[in-house]
Amino acid sequence: MRDWFVKWEKVIVIIIVVLFTAGIVWWSVAAYMGASKQNAAANAKPSKDNAVAVLTKDGTELDYPYWIMNNEVSDEVSQMRQQYAAYGQKIDPVFDELALNYNAVKQLFDIKVIEYYADQNGLTPSDKELEKAFNKYIDDQIAKLKENEDTWKKYLDYYKSEDNLRNLIKSNYKNMYRIQLIIDKVKDHVSAVSKDEGLKYLKDNFDDLKKKYEEVKAQHILVSDEATALKIKKMIEDKEITFEDAAAKYSKDTSNATSGGELGWFKHGAMVKEFEDASFNATVGDLVGPVKTNYGYHIIRVQDKKIFNKPEDIMDKYPEIYSEIEKTLKNDKFIEWLKNYKESEKLALSYLEEDLKLYDEYTKLSQDKDENKIKEFISEMENYVFDDKGELAINVSVNEMAIYVYATGLLKDIYETRLDKFTKYLTLKDSVDPEIIKLSHDEITKKIEELTAKMKNVSGEEYTKLLKERFKYEDAKDFLELKAELKDYTDEEIANGKVELQKELDNLKAKRIKVLDELFAEYPSSTKTVDFYYKEEPQNPEVALKYSENKFNMYKQYLQYIDANSMFQYFGQQLREISFNLNRVAFSKASTDTRLEALETLLDFTDTFSPDPFTKLGYLEEIKKLDPKYPGIDKMIEETEKEYEATKNATSTNK
Repeated sequence: MRDWFVKWEKVIVIIIVVLFTAGIVWWSVAAYMGASKQNAAANAKPSKDNAVAVLTKDGTELDYPYWIMNNEVSDEVSQMRQQYAAYGQKIDPVFDELALNYNAVKQLFDIKVIEYYADQNGLTPSDKELEKAFNKYIDDQIAKLKENEDTWKKYLDYYKSEDNLRNLIKSNYKNMYRIQLIIDKVKDHVSAVSKDEGLKYLKDNFDDLKKKYEEVKAQHILVSDEATALKIKKMIEDKEITFEDAAAKYSKDTSNATSGGELGWFKHGAMVKEFEDASFNATVGDLVGPVKTNYGYHIIRVQDKKIFNKPEDIMDKYPEIYSEIEKTLKNDKFIEWLKNYKESEKLALSYLEEDLKLYDEYTKLSQDKDENKIKEFISEMENYVFDDKGELAINVSVNEMAIYVYATGLLKDIYETRLDKFTKYLTLKDSVDPEIIKLSHDEITKKIEELTAKMKNVSGEEYTKLLKERFKYEDAKDFLELKAELKDYTDEEIANGKVELQKELDNLKAKRIKVLDELFAEYPSSTKTVDFYYKEEPQNPEVALKYSENKFNMYKQYLQYIDANSMFQYFGQQLREISFNLNRVAFSKASTDTRLEALETLLDFTDTFSPDPFTKLGYLEEIKKLDPKYPGIDKMIEETEKEYEATKNATSTNK
């Protein structure tokens, strides 16, 4: 029995978490509960030294419990990690760690604000109220667990008694339930949806709601020709055979033929249009068809429908659907209320950790994209990222380097966009047709449309002639648009600006490479570091190798879903880039170890995507040149030579 629980321990934990976090809306509170529980258990007021941020009201710091503690953030991040792992996502050790902590703090901030509102408005439950509500909730969840006798017996065998399980839940989830209770009470207080509000939403969004919620439950029989379909339909109408027996005997749809042609409930967009239209327009119980689709001819019988003829139908006839819509409206209203409440009460976060403060500044800059503020932020960061000689400072942290890379990336994008415009303007200025640019923007656009229309009806030399003509007008249009956009610059300023921008970009690139080189040395497993570095210096063999290996491993995972031939059909360009980079490194002047690693990866790449003994033989021979004592190299070459000869002979025989 213990072996069963060890095997399914994670699943059991997830089940309990799901049961006891039901109703949590749009942020994770489970981790916060565990941390708060520990804090609440302590008699002494926690030390501010252990806080990462504090809530402020109108610039003044609030006292505990409106601090965000280190252990709260750690627990919240642990929950996030589990969610990433559940979806098979990897967390980058350089660029994701700080983001996780930052997002955890932001989520905890919202929870603290809700607690603050509850405290200020008498909504915080008393200990007695909490105990009563939580005990009832436990009773309800235990009752759900008992619905499956076998599973419940295993719980009892493992935990020895129901009381032990109840005590476990109480000790681990009581504070979580307390917070959820506060959230629910505040939500009910501030974001109730009136009937008039609900009906207005139904009317304003009726067409979209029909597509989302209308359903039909149906069964069908699929045959190849109309005559057969008509014959079967008549047999069913004449009661010579039941619909279910006809489906089992005649239907080509093997997925449901033996289950009476049952399709279950389906919504708009789930079936091909002809089938959908016939089903949604049918009367419950009637036979419909034959309906022709790309699959053949269908006889359909609709078993049930959820159809709305007017908005009131959703509210009056389908309360379960309206309840779901109302819940969404309530949540949206709650989110909006929370945003407005923070603004009206001037509630904010004061970060006590410098890295979080810097990341918060970067986040705001990434939204505003104010060039001067970005440059000022980067300039301040460079005071401690680099030393007086322009080299990396000895005590610079990984988080500071990551934020610097992010921030300089914002400035780089601004510079590159402007440089592209300057370059294109200067190029077009010397090549654009002077007669065409005398025309108005609308006249040029109309001419482009006329030429495009003519091109549809011609080919050969006439098509090429029209295409060249259209290019002239498109260039003129681009030039005039750029000229309007750059109206505050003279041609001389644009020419000089192009030179200066290139210098700035080169300078920025050099600094980014210094930082990325250090991060790459410390964290070669950081995929984002490798990606950033490769974009700056694709010629670096070590970086190009790691970048290509990462991409190769990513595409290898796709083979779980599609075959190698299809991979080249969908990702041919990307796979060719990987192969090119690996070959470039393998036959470069890089270190022997780097070249050997590239050759080993090429062997794997060849075996995975394009088995070719001749190519493989070339890589093996190159490995032997670099390292004559490479383990097993002679045997690998011998086996590949045999494989190559066999392939040649087979090809000759086929010819």
